Amino acid sequence: MISEEAAFASAREFLGGHRETYTPVLLPEKSSEHAVAWLVAFDSKEHLETGDLRFAPFTRVLVVPKDGTPVHFPPTYLPLEVYLGELAAGEWPVGPRGRYKRGSGRD
Repeated sequence: MISEEAAFASAREFLGGHRETYTPVLLPEKSSEHAVAWLVAFDSKEHLETGDLRFAPFTRVLVVPKDGTPVHFPPTYLPLEVYLGELAAGEWPVGPRGRYKRGSGRD
């Protein structure tokens, strides 16, 4: 199991490894713990300061699994609760290129 502090450290490290045009800011007040993962909310400093959506990241949440598998962005086509439910049920495996749905043609 991973603590909240460790989840935020992992999220910071993950975002620091991406070369984006914005400065990421973690949002603990919008983050939450779930049975299988922490959902760590973030935004860009530029968006928070200006309110201009041009500076907002497309996805503003990271999934930090409690089992130690890699931090990742959730799929954007599913509600987070559905995705977390599938993770908990073992229906969303980790593959050679990250997480993807079983039977998607990529497994």
